Amino acid sequence: MFIVIYVEVSVAQIQANDNNASSGQTLKNTPPSAGKKQSRALWLIILVFFAFVIIVFLTQKKVSISWIEDYNAGIELAKQQNKPALLCFFKQQTHFSSQMWRGIYNKPNVKKYVEAHFVPILIDVDKQPEIARRYNITYYPTHYVEHPNSGKTDGPFLGAYRLFEFIKSHAEK
Repeated sequence: MFIVIYVEVSVAQIQANDNNASSGQTLKNTPPSAGKKQSRALWLIILVFFAFVIIVFLTQKKVSISWIEDYNAGIELAKQQNKPALLCFFKQQTHFSSQMWRGIYNKPNVKKYVEAHFVPILIDVDKQPEIARRYNITYYPTHYVEHPNSGKTDGPFLGAYRLFEFIKSHAEK
């Protein structure tokens, strides 16, 4: 964006200089304050642009799935609602876990779909290592779909790539 603005201002300066030259004026006749005014205008444009970007960034609504972080409470709720439980095992500060949050779970359509078809249970393996051991979790993120009323468990699904396809395919079962 900065390059485009700078190029447009530079083109405008060249055209103005060409017009001055064709009318008999030379660059020597251009007052020194003209360059300062153009420079101030350029900085003002840049400042307004960055202010706009910051305002847009700060006012964006964060999309977040309503995760249940207590495994037993989540499974009980899944039984009551007759829904499968989406188990998401993750570890803080891992590349693929953060990629999952940025690329998948922050999308409004994914949030809506997950909350409509599952009881989402989030399991931080550092805080709930006994649950992670029960599912033999060694890679992060790992997902399972547990059907508490039938005792069936689908998975594991490792990583974040094509995660939404995995989620959709197991909601329909």
